[in-house]
Amino acid sequence: MVDLEDVIRSLFRQPTGPTHENRSVERLDNGAFHLDYYDPDHVYLVTVRQVPRIRLTLERPLLVGSVAGVRAELVQVSLANHIEVVLDAEQGPPREAASSSFMASYRQWEGQAERGSRPPPWPAEHFRRIALTVSDDIGTPYHLASGLIGGTRTEWEVRWLFRPTPPVTARRLTLEFTPPTGAPVKIDLSLPSP
Repeated sequence: MVDLEDVIRSLFRQPTGPTHENRSVERLDNGAFHLDYYDPDHVYLVTVRQVPRIRLTLERPLLVGSVAGVRAELVQVSLANHIEVVLDAEQGPPREAASSSFMASYRQWEGQAERGSRPPPWPAEHFRRIALTVSDDIGTPYHLASGLIGGTRTEWEVRWLFRPTPPVTARRLTLEFTPPTGAPVKIDLSLPSP
């Protein structure tokens, strides 16, 4: 578990130089921190609140579309101070073939990296072509806040973060995936009771 003091220190660390120069951070009570940049006119009181991450129930990965011959599956949906939706590629020969092709391109790039060339895109970049909308049973407007696509050991993983968190009065969350080919896929999930 990450300590709250580590969280606040990472948020307010100096961009260069030792972290103790030109500011101090002191932990107070109940997740509050005193932050002082030695400005003669003010200091900061910062409150950090820990929010539980709740995984919504998926009995198994759910197919949401196919791009470049590789099938994308919904593998996780969780709630915290956002809604996190995670896709990954279905295991099997199409994924393995595309992964081998990517690794060959990556090794070739490594040999030329000093020339300023860009690395090949992560395989998960294909899944960017699958559109996703999020809604609930009370009409809350959700928007895409950020996302992550690919990475070392997560070459096929896509993480989308939507905000806001569902209101406590919402009972169902609906994810609608629209792949570049094929029919849209709608998935309804129960939200936890307050």
